This record gives sequence, structure tokens and C-alpha cells, in this order.
Amino acid sequence: MRKNGSRLISIGQYRTTDLVIFAVILIIFDLLEYYASILFGTAAIFSFSLTVPITLLVMMRWGWYSVFYAVGDGILLSLLYNRTMWQSYLSYGVGSGALMLMLLVLKFAGKEKIASKYYWTALFVTGGWVLQNLAITALNAICGFPFVSSLSSNFGFGLTGLLSLAMAIVITLVLRKLDGMYEDQLTYLKRVKGEQEEKRRQAERGEDVLEFDEEDFAVLNKDNDLY
Repeated sequence: MRKNGSRLISIGQYRTTDLVIFAVILIIFDLLEYYASILFGTAAIFSFSLTVPITLLVMMRWGWYSVFYAVGDGILLSLLYNRTMWQSYLSYGVGSGALMLMLLVLKFAGKEKIASKYYWTALFVTGGWVLQNLAITALNAICGFPFVSSLSSNFGFGLTGLLSLAMAIVITLVLRKLDGMYEDQLTYLKRVKGEQEEKRRQAERGEDVLEFDEEDFAVLNKDNDLY
């Protein structure tokens, strides 16, 4: 349907499109990183994961739907790097799923508070990273892997290590600057709708409407004293 030249979509359609876009971004990044490690071998010294920033971003936007990103990306990483080890699916799939506990942080602290200050956002991301890696390390130990080496790998410079934390914080803080990006989307849509209605009312009352013709712009361009 179209109204005034604009296409109308339901919130469900908007949510589905939004979720698919972030899923595609996560999958493409994992595939690029995996094949880069094959092509460049030991030259690809560093690697990092987008599981934490993407999962927490989706969590902020849509809540519990983020569980599919945490668990799904853990399974995808296992398929790419350790496809024959069932322990990997358990560790990374279930371990990354522990990120869902961050929903409790959003519930009690509030999404608005987490997004309001950069340090709250950074702490939120750090908390998610610590929770994910503790869960993965614990599950690795349960599956028989050495606890100390697993702990060192996960909290060091491995796939889910410190570089992943640093990149997660940087990416999240950058996205946080974009209007509506790091915000509950139902709240965001209500806010945008309210702003549009207010602009419409102002236009109907003739408020704050400025118009310039071509001569006005010509004068402005010639008047160097304005600068």
C-alpha cells in the first residue's frame, strides 16, 4: 500500500528485514574471516568475532530475538573451524547463548540508561564478552579440555579474546552515534512517528516554514560578508 507516495509496511515486516540484515552481516563477516585465514595462513595473525557486538545490538533493538544470533553464530564458527568436534558445538553454541543473561541487565538497568552514556555502553559490551567467554571456558573444561589453556585462549588473543572485546567496544560506540541504531526499535518508531506528527502539525499551522527563491540564494552566494 502507498500513502502520499510512501510505502507502508508493518512492524513485523520492518523487524524481519532488520533481523535478516544483521544476520547476513554476521554470516558474511565470519565467512570472510575464515577464508582469509586459509588464503593468508600464518600471515593472518589476528582474528576477532562479531558475535558479541551484533548479538547485543540486536538485543538492544529487538530483545530476545538476539538468542538466534548468539547460538547460531557459535554453531557457524564451529562448522567453520572445528566441524568434526561435537564439543565445539556445545562450547560455542551453548556458551555464546549465555549472552542471553544480558537481557536481565537491560531489564533492570533499562535500555535507555545503557545507551545514554558511552561508558555504560562499553560496560554492557564488556559484561557480555566476559559472560560469553566464561561460559565457553566452563563448557570446554566440562568437555575435557584443559581449563587453564582454554581460559588463556578465550581471554587472550584468540577468536573470542581481547581483540574481539576491543573491536566490539569500538564498533558499538560508533553505531551508538547513529540515530536510532542503538535503541529499542519500538521506542524508536514511536519517537519518529511523534516527530513526524509534530512536523505535520507545525506545517498545518504555518510554523517554522522558511522558503527561499533562486534570487535569495544568488544574493547569499555573492555576499562574502556573511562568512
